[in-house]
Amino acid sequence: MSCQDYREELEAYALGALETAESRRIAAHLRECADCTAIVGAYQAAVDYLALSVPRYRASPRLKDLILGGIGAIRRPFYATLLANRWAAATAATVLIAFAVGGIVWATIMSAKVESLQRDNEALAQLTQLDAEQRANLLKLQGDLNSARSEQGRMNRTLEELSTLTVIALDPDLIPTGLEGTALAPTSRCNYVWSTKQSYGALTCKDLPSTAFSVTYEFWATKGDKTVPLGTFVPRFDGSANLLVKFPPETPGPVSNMWVTLEQQQAQPRSKPSNDVVLQRSPESQAAR
Repeated sequence: MSCQDYREELEAYALGALETAESRRIAAHLRECADCTAIVGAYQAAVDYLALSVPRYRASPRLKDLILGGIGAIRRPFYATLLANRWAAATAATVLIAFAVGGIVWATIMSAKVESLQRDNEALAQLTQLDAEQRANLLKLQGDLNSARSEQGRMNRTLEELSTLTVIALDPDLIPTGLEGTALAPTSRCNYVWSTKQSYGALTCKDLPSTAFSVTYEFWATKGDKTVPLGTFVPRFDGSANLLVKFPPETPGPVSNMWVTLEQQQAQPRSKPSNDVVLQRSPESQAAR
């Protein structure tokens, strides 16, 4: 294959966005082609510059309170009660802790990377002679940096959400409910737990099919005599997803059913589902609240 056959994929390679096999194929070509290696080097320098002006955020006091409050909930009878009577709840708690710990590690790595790139920015600031192409590239990088600032703000909100998941997972009295995929998603599974102590629920899913643009999954429940929308979510690249749930105060009564549908995104919340059920409550699951 000629260099031209590889050029369209070099930028994605520099971003780390290729599948493993494609990445290895490009890497093999780069070992033999100095021109393409130079292009990838320029792309990677641009990628490294993206986070140079992104500020780091200090965790909010609420994050600390949630974590310390969760730790205080641990008492000696917790282990015996959970292992003897809450096997399904223990499984759900393990999944929630994995999400939370993974998110915190990710945030730590991102902060270290930003600090390193900010040091490199001193050298880049000394550039005074720029040609037209370089100026265009820097303008593009400025736009990318604005996007990076928005992403870091989203990361800060995600950390607070993950801290809440951790606190829920520490509740020894979790009430679990399983959901399984219908014919529209036969391998998909979701696990929902309700924490009476925190008055929060958490839904964690795996093996969800990816969605088209402007389409999301929506979580529903029947509470009392009402159908209640509990939130929307989009799966990650690996098919996993999680959602924090808080029931509206104006919907009293027990939960008798739960399910997930695929819905078109819209500005106003729905009062009832408009599409077929993708996941439904397992027949053997107990009431969720």
